[in-house]
Amino acid sequence: MNRKRTMGVRGLLALAGASAVLVTMSLGGATAQEQPLIGVSLPMTGAKALVGRNFKQGVELAIADINAAGGVLGKPLQVVFEDDQGDNTNGAINAVNKIMQVHKTPVMIGPHYSVTQMATQNIYCNGKIVSLTGGTGVPVTNSGCKFVIRTRSNDDVQAKAIIDYAQKALKAADKVAIFYANDDFGKSGQARVVAQMAALGLKPVAIESHNPNDKDYSAQLSKLKNAGAALVILWAHDTDAALIVKQAKQFGLPFRFAGAVLSEDAFLKLAGSGAEGAISASYFVPTDPNPAVQTFVKRYEERFKMAPDVWSATYYDAAMLAAKAINAAGSADVAKIRDSFATVKYDGLLASYGCDEKGDCNRQVNIVEIKGGQPVVLEAVRY
Repeated sequence: MNRKRTMGVRGLLALAGASAVLVTMSLGGATAQEQPLIGVSLPMTGAKALVGRNFKQGVELAIADINAAGGVLGKPLQVVFEDDQGDNTNGAINAVNKIMQVHKTPVMIGPHYSVTQMATQNIYCNGKIVSLTGGTGVPVTNSGCKFVIRTRSNDDVQAKAIIDYAQKALKAADKVAIFYANDDFGKSGQARVVAQMAALGLKPVAIESHNPNDKDYSAQLSKLKNAGAALVILWAHDTDAALIVKQAKQFGLPFRFAGAVLSEDAFLKLAGSGAEGAISASYFVPTDPNPAVQTFVKRYEERFKMAPDVWSATYYDAAMLAAKAINAAGSADVAKIRDSFATVKYDGLLASYGCDEKGDCNRQVNIVEIKGGQPVVLEAVRY
């Protein structure tokens, strides 16, 4: 994790190049005129560009592996990248329209963020393209869209895993408080945690919120302490979560933290020793001893000179799953490819994938604890 390097704005722009980037891994003399089979909507510029870099590198490594194994439909797989600027709905709409109207690929990876997924579904759910996303918002596969495939478990699974662990291992389920970001991400997450607790006959001892990018959390932390919280579930962005746990340590507060992002690299770097003991329901950490994960980590580091993260692994798996579905369909026909996801099985980095009729292919998450500054996988949970 500490080997991960950051890239400046100039480097990212050089990496992104023009609006669209066509990646062709040559195998058997592929030509640039061949129609790409996969379009990728991802952030290449803007505030989420570093996320997009890791997303893109995961896809690129998957393409290399797919083509080394024979490609797709007997030809090298080509992929085109379009910039959706992350959680920018207008940027995502533009990227998806380019992928559909200009590149005309049968499969699209992304958009990732749930807000941009929902904003673009009315564009692609007419059956002209299949979208694979790692977006975790529950509505992503519950909107009636038949052409979306989700490759990460949803927010309900994360929330359930945290509450189950709090109840069984931490013996703290009756002293759980929730501290969430006052935006779509945080509101959705806290609602899921409350719902999962209610299903077990439990209620949080307190619920507090904060605005994204706040700097002082002392008032909310004091209220959580006074409510008798033993475990605080953070549904907050990584930088905010890091400041929250640092301030809690500075104030000598007695509770532990759990959440959705408390094993990510940005959180760990900012939180420092305040992260120690934090619990996370995590999709991927590069310290996972799973042999498949360690092989991936080694190859990724050799190729990109940095450690992979959850974005790298999520979209490596998405590209591999997409290639398997296209090959299983035996054609570039969108309807046939969508139908083939019902039969495709894939033992990936995040999970053993198997897709249901709604398009959910992953019901697994890892319980991770920060020990000695490093994320340690305690158990894999599958529902």
